[in-house]
Amino acid sequence: MVFFECDCAYRYGRIEVKPQQYPQWMCTLMHWVMPCCGINEQKDWPNSCNLNLYESGGMSVGWHADDEQLFQGKQQDCRIISLSLGATRAFEVRSNWSELDGTVRLELGDGDLCTMEGLVQKHFQHRVPREDKASGPRINLTWRWIVRHAAHCPHARGRR
Repeated sequence: MVFFECDCAYRYGRIEVKPQQYPQWMCTLMHWVMPCCGINEQKDWPNSCNLNLYESGGMSVGWHADDEQLFQGKQQDCRIISLSLGATRAFEVRSNWSELDGTVRLELGDGDLCTMEGLVQKHFQHRVPREDKASGPRINLTWRWIVRHAAHCPHARGRR
């Protein structure tokens, strides 16, 4: 989903998701969530949100960094805000540098907020591992700021 007149599709691997404008329920949710992250003005809200459904503990996403060109997460500071809804699932983070061995594991439950900030995408990877004991479905909303709009997007031409 995207905010106000953005035409940028989201691509992850071979999957392309066409842009859909934030529906009213998303704006209502953001009015509750964004102040918890210190973002009080609507003009400062993230301009995109991905929704990921994990129907069961067998659904996962492997080690990766959010390095899509739209977000420039490996080139500059990048803030990602994540809201978990539903079943508790593990979220793991590890360094790209072998001398910093180890994995940090967080258990994200219903209503938990997690942020990744700064150059986390450049220096770390994260994943949601498979879990046989997951108690049900989980939806993860991931808000980000598109900073490099596609050439055809009105925002690429400087309109905001």
